[in-house]
Amino acid sequence: MYNFFADHITNTPALPRQSSMINFSMLKELYCPVPFRSFSIKYVGDGCEKYTVNGNKYLVETGNYLIANHFSDGFIEIDSKKPVKGICIDVAPSILSEVVASHRRPDTPFADISLDTFFNTPNFFENQYNSANTNVGKFLKELDIELSKNPFQQREISSEFYFSLAEKILQDHVPIYKQLQTIQSLKPETKKELLRRITKAKEYIDGNYVSDIDIQTVASESSLSEYHFFRLFKAIFGISPHQYIIRKRLEFSMFLIKQGNYSITDVACRSGFSDIYSFSKSFKNHYGTTPSSLFKA
Repeated sequence: MYNFFADHITNTPALPRQSSMINFSMLKELYCPVPFRSFSIKYVGDGCEKYTVNGNKYLVETGNYLIANHFSDGFIEIDSKKPVKGICIDVAPSILSEVVASHRRPDTPFADISLDTFFNTPNFFENQYNSANTNVGKFLKELDIELSKNPFQQREISSEFYFSLAEKILQDHVPIYKQLQTIQSLKPETKKELLRRITKAKEYIDGNYVSDIDIQTVASESSLSEYHFFRLFKAIFGISPHQYIIRKRLEFSMFLIKQGNYSITDVACRSGFSDIYSFSKSFKNHYGTTPSSLFKA
């Protein structure tokens, strides 16, 4: 099922629960309960949508999306001078369960119990993501381009579409499921809140690793002590925050070297290293060769 909503609506229409559908909208105003009818994805193609889900607030801006299952509830608010373009996709829990079932055993219709419990109970990790960083996000960006060409066109959405999307949801969330298991807490909500904080801190590092990042400040922004932040980050991602920053800088430095437009000094500086010596030492430890040898090549 495909629906298109435009202009101003005061409430979302009654639509089937635990079924699959796509709603494409261009709205300036909206304030109403969020209908998490199935496994739901809320993507913003242009503008900003404000969500409150299970007591947590999310400012979902262009290129980002929120994902939650049918055990979630909350509100959405849109207040904009120009239409906000959004896509809401519901994936029936039965479809997701079928895809989860084949994750480890392609020959069985029965789901992996632990994963199925994660996806289809209140234990699911509802959160916001940048579309550039996930398999689901890339899928949504392509869909946004296609729907924007002619929003009014009646469309038949095949089961293959939802199976493909469910596969990408699974690909993105198996690592998240494993990360949650590394957090030592008896309460699922506490685990989810801590993972949100650490994930947000990692995203901050991803956007600022070439700068002079102070780990203590990042930890403070996550409302965690420096040690608690260090311990959780390492447990969840398998690497310390400092080591992660160095790895990001080295990956970026390799990208710059391959471009062939910069000197070794420029590469070190643009990658966030304080001097050539520390850059060369870290580079050799990581790649097994010196950056200068690549310049000679």
